[in-house]
Amino acid sequence: METSTFDPTQAVVFDLSRGRVTLEGTGAVLLSADALAQVCAELDAGSVRQLGSLLGKQAGLRVKSRTSSSALTLEAMTDQLGGEISLGGLGSLSIERWGQALVIRVESCPLGARSADLMSAYCEAALQAAVGREANAVVVERGPDAFRLLLCGKNAANRVKGWLGRGKSFGEAITALHQNPRDGALGGN
Repeated sequence: METSTFDPTQAVVFDLSRGRVTLEGTGAVLLSADALAQVCAELDAGSVRQLGSLLGKQAGLRVKSRTSSSALTLEAMTDQLGGEISLGGLGSLSIERWGQALVIRVESCPLGARSADLMSAYCEAALQAAVGREANAVVVERGPDAFRLLLCGKNAANRVKGWLGRGKSFGEAITALHQNPRDGALGGN
């Protein structure tokens, strides 16, 4: 098993004399997961995505500051992004390969029904900020304690959303992408 490259040492600092919390040198605020879940439940989908994008961009910039994007392997990016998500109390991240398709699995995100929506925007923005690569994170499966996000290009995202909207399962959509990977739908752009 590979040793983690994510080092949370001194990532969060509590300065009780000044009433401040910092996350890698930037001011932070602690709030309960229940409070954030309630706020997300009241927001429209666009606002939830905007919040996810803001949080993801900040996480991606922290990853970028700690790593060299040219040497950032898939495993290292998973480790760093997973560390950011865990540090923020947003759950546990893992990567799954489905043939050429790359799927992010997030477990234990405490934000209720809006977890997948917020985290899809989070992952898109984090990848853009960390490595300068645009990706769409399409919610392909929702469960009671976990969800999956397919990382793909814009054209593939639109195709997958269409298939899912017509009742295809996640597995059927991935199979369809493999059978017709036009427009760089798998493994890239």
